[in-house]
Amino acid sequence: VDEIKGVDQVMADVEQEISQAQDPNMKPVLIMKQTKLEGEKQQLAAREKRLRGDKKQLGVRERQLRDKKAKLREEMKEKKQAAFTWTESEARLDGMGFCKEEKYFRLDCSYLRGTNVNSGEQLLLYCRKAFLEQFRFLREQVLEHGALGWIQGSPGTGKTTTTLSFCMKLDRNEWSFKCIRLKARSNTCVVEVTGNKRRTCSVAKESEGEQMKLLLEGLLDGKKSLLVLDGYLTHQESHTRALVACIGWRDADRQNRRLVVVTSMASRGKTYDEEDRELGLKEHIVPSWRIDEYLEAVQFDEFYNKVAPTLEMNVTGEVLGFKMTTRPRSKEERVRHKHYLAGGSCRYMFDMTAAEVLRSLDLALLCAPNLQDLFRGHVGASSGDLTNRLTATLVTQEKVVRFPVSKYVASNLAASAGAVDILRRMLTAFRGPRAMHGYLLEMLFFEEVR
Repeated sequence: VDEIKGVDQVMADVEQEISQAQDPNMKPVLIMKQTKLEGEKQQLAAREKRLRGDKKQLGVRERQLRDKKAKLREEMKEKKQAAFTWTESEARLDGMGFCKEEKYFRLDCSYLRGTNVNSGEQLLLYCRKAFLEQFRFLREQVLEHGALGWIQGSPGTGKTTTTLSFCMKLDRNEWSFKCIRLKARSNTCVVEVTGNKRRTCSVAKESEGEQMKLLLEGLLDGKKSLLVLDGYLTHQESHTRALVACIGWRDADRQNRRLVVVTSMASRGKTYDEEDRELGLKEHIVPSWRIDEYLEAVQFDEFYNKVAPTLEMNVTGEVLGFKMTTRPRSKEERVRHKHYLAGGSCRYMFDMTAAEVLRSLDLALLCAPNLQDLFRGHVGASSGDLTNRLTATLVTQEKVVRFPVSKYVASNLAASAGAVDILRRMLTAFRGPRAMHGYLLEMLFFEEVR
């Protein structure tokens, strides 16, 4: 086009020269030049037409190649995803949410079990102070500020159920959520909700670390996505690989992706401030349950009727180490009796019978390490044994203290070899919360009079 414009300009100059020519001999020369330029212009126009045609064909070819590339990419994704068997169903989110003046929350049990089977069974959760504080942390720190949320606390504090409850309240027009539930020995369960649809799959334990990145690539994306990695344990290598894959997924689009890690570990171990700042990591500690929270929870008859069977003390006083004169009758009596075993774990209090709790605790007590180390949280938090079942978490004045989950556990730990001397030294040096001081003092008293 520029060449044609250049020829047109030269032809205009020649025409002007012809009109102004005074020498008769120059006019034929200029006319011949003009004729030659017209021929060049026609050749350039024909060339331009050919180039336009070539460009059009190249555009068509480019679109065909782009479509072919997208198709091949999709086929590759489908082939990779063939390793996962997905089951799709309705999300059924409408039946879940706050009730009873927002003191309780209804949660579909199938989300906890990682299945699409609709049994109609719902879990009724008591919204204690820690429940609402965890909601606020997820909303403000994770969703609004984009932090990598790290939620930790002793087993049975409600970390997972609270996080799932929060996911159920997300704006489905804006957010989708995915929950990856890691297990210590069994397969990983994956639940994804986008709009009104839910799909689930299971990832083999032996391949979960290798396939996690592949799994994340195949997950459906809404406008924004919240990913929950639940059950993380540092000593599980496959869990570490899964965490790395999830962080990579989040970092690929921090504007629209959020990540929350839920763990029963007491701490993250050795941490690095610079790395935490780069990740934007924020911790949230969930405290164990208190007796007053249990008593408040059972005041709602529907809640009490659901948990009443597990409050039954179906073990003898001899097994527990004290004499039970009468069976507890009132709600308060039943809760207080069960509290001797269950202590700060709502899982032990409301989800398991007394006999089941006793078996679980006795098995963990067989693995119990040094009493002083257990209290200080040096062991049991992320080890391969069962000792994290024995501890509860207290958060006060920004301090985190770990102590025996229940009086049954405390009395058994106090009976261990050398416990009296250890308790005396701990009481002498203790500068922590009064509640913990009372626990130590009570343990020492009962062991000395034993």
